[in-house]
Amino acid sequence: MKKLLLYVILVQMSLQLYAIDIEKLTDEAQKGDASSAITLAQFYESSNDKDKAFIWYKKAALLSSMPHSSSALQEELNRNQTAKASRTKEVYADILASYSDKETRSSVEQMLTKSFDIAPYHINYLLPFTYNASAGNDRRKSETKFQVSFQKTLADNVFGLNETFIAGYTQTSWWQTAAESAPFRETNYQPEIFVVMPHFDKESALKAYQFGLLHESNGQGGDLSRSWNRLYAKAFFQYNGLVIAPRVWYRLPENKETDDNPNIDDYLGYGDISFIYPWKEHSFTLLVRNNFRFSDANKGAVQFDWTFPLWENNLFGYLQFYSGYSESLIDYDKRSNRVAVGFALSR
Repeated sequence: MKKLLLYVILVQMSLQLYAIDIEKLTDEAQKGDASSAITLAQFYESSNDKDKAFIWYKKAALLSSMPHSSSALQEELNRNQTAKASRTKEVYADILASYSDKETRSSVEQMLTKSFDIAPYHINYLLPFTYNASAGNDRRKSETKFQVSFQKTLADNVFGLNETFIAGYTQTSWWQTAAESAPFRETNYQPEIFVVMPHFDKESALKAYQFGLLHESNGQGGDLSRSWNRLYAKAFFQYNGLVIAPRVWYRLPENKETDDNPNIDDYLGYGDISFIYPWKEHSFTLLVRNNFRFSDANKGAVQFDWTFPLWENNLFGYLQFYSGYSESLIDYDKRSNRVAVGFALSR
């Protein structure tokens, strides 16, 4: 009798947890909420679904290791996004009520709330004013720069290694808004596919690995065409509040007759390293790159980013400083010394 009573209590607890709304928790976890990922892992573990429990425990560990997951501002952003989705569902309640089966209603709700689990990847920003002290010829000193970047999870734990396969896309544009007819001087496109695996040793500074295939091009033809493909490996280390992320890459060989930037390695080298430090509602990132040629052929670049809070939780002030080579593909062999100020929509 006692065992039966205990079983009933456990079932009731599971039902109560389920009533929290698994779909909502999943949405919040996909947007970067580590606590929601932990709750999902605990639910699936209590339901004896070990595979899903491992997946969500892995996501929780990965989210906890990333700098944005510890940011109170990011958590507030996630809550605001969830609240907006809930308000949208309330507005369209009459429409949803027209569908009797759960699957159809869920599909319509997804279309109305636009919740397709697409998340920011690299920083999304608009820099209305930038000044490049090294510009000349076709490069005006003043122009607008912006970036759009997002990611979509494709699969989890395919090989039982707690890995996550992700597709990412990043687009960066340099827009000469001060020129007549305001042409786009350059746009770089970076589609990629990568896999992320957490490192579960809590005593280790190493938190996660990332391996990917990255294509980058400027979408132009003829003499203006620039493109290359890379395989890369990246690691995430955390020391107190500082995250260090070194990355190395290997350029996939191309036909010498069609290679439009054969010496790009001379300027971009074979890797970079990022230092990320979140402090309260601010974040600071330093990217360093060098070709490690200790002579007159030494080339490199440094980029410093500072994002800071503004009047909206989902809007940040953004200051960017870039000094070095290869800011864009069309100028991979030219130097830039640029300072820019504007807004960031993610970080």
